[in-house]
Amino acid sequence: LLHHGLFPTAPLQPRMAVSVDLLSFYRALFERSCDAINALASALKTHYSRRGFQVTDSEWYDILQVEIEQQVDTVLQHSRDCVAIHRPPQPPTVTRNESSASTILHFARCAPLLAQRCPACFGGTLYGRPIDQGADIHVATDGNFHHRHRRSAGDCPHFYEPTYFLSKQFVDAVGRRIDGQRKRPPKQHTSLVPDEAIDQCENAYEAADGKKQKTAMDSFDDTGIMALICRHDIPLFFANIDSPGEQQKYSVALIEHLFTLLPSQATVVTLYDVGCVLARSLSKFEILPPDVVSCLRFATTAMHAYGHEWACQLVHNPRMCIGLGLSDSEGTERLWSRFVRLIGVERSSSVPTVIGSEMKADLGDWIKHRLKRGINAQSSAALDIINHCETSVEDLQAQWAHQRQSQLLIRARELAHSIHTMSTYVGCF
Repeated sequence: LLHHGLFPTAPLQPRMAVSVDLLSFYRALFERSCDAINALASALKTHYSRRGFQVTDSEWYDILQVEIEQQVDTVLQHSRDCVAIHRPPQPPTVTRNESSASTILHFARCAPLLAQRCPACFGGTLYGRPIDQGADIHVATDGNFHHRHRRSAGDCPHFYEPTYFLSKQFVDAVGRRIDGQRKRPPKQHTSLVPDEAIDQCENAYEAADGKKQKTAMDSFDDTGIMALICRHDIPLFFANIDSPGEQQKYSVALIEHLFTLLPSQATVVTLYDVGCVLARSLSKFEILPPDVVSCLRFATTAMHAYGHEWACQLVHNPRMCIGLGLSDSEGTERLWSRFVRLIGVERSSSVPTVIGSEMKADLGDWIKHRLKRGINAQSSAALDIINHCETSVEDLQAQWAHQRQSQLLIRARELAHSIHTMSTYVGCF
């Protein structure tokens, strides 16, 4: 049996035998089972290498796929350009009424790359919605320090240009620009949130401390990844984190790269755990061009908002911002959850190439689910509360505006703190 490549299941009178090649393959699979992404491919390569078959170019299939995709995208984009040329001229601006105010929208298109990532976010043609009404586009950014790259693993041969991950040179250039701007005197700026409140938010969150070490760097050259996703949880771009903490250069680089692919009139709301801290930095220092800052607004994530100061929540809590709807920035957490089947928690990995095609295919179900259980259900509950209230909507809005304005004043906050301290002291007697 062994002479014919079969291993018996019993030493005497075996009734069944297993192929030796299959056993060899199973051994290779067991040895490579720690590689969560390419276990089968690594096992096949090891199995055939032991049998004397060497793979001359292991990336030939990937190169072929990338080349075909690029050619198809080029043909499709050429067809779109031809159709756009023969279309009747569009008016330069469109006016519509929103909240009894006149809004001017401009006809423009996003880069084809963004439209391919999420047609629902970047497939439109009208841009220029004011940021105080919700802006045109909602994105979220967050860092994850469980997806690391071991330094000893090295890098694969360069055979195509990555479209998801930003280059290290670009991210480092943004970091040097931030460091250079911080050495200059800050600009004159007007902040809706008192600096004292933002300072407390900055001290309360580790994400705001770029120098705090979140993971050991002895064996890793990339200690995590920073993601930028759209409001439909589809990943747009990534940046490798190669510093001990979550520095601002990663989120700024992702936002800056996004604006290079958007029309100049497009407005964006970015949700981030410490969006209030990043918003103040961009206001104090010329980190991004003024035309980008004027079209950009920050909000905190819905789950982390209640850990911020109340004055900060009045401005940056997405549930208190007009026009943000159900955007909560928790899509980043859902993205990390989807990565579990690719890279286990606390397991180091090679630099991944993440594709959001599965999320794009489920985009219709995602919108239907949010429309049914989100907008319809929550709007009905809100209308019931308003209808049972004996105050008109105009009066409620006016009272909320006065309350918000008074609570943003630092003196009012100090008075409230003094009253709370005095009541606690009196209650002891």
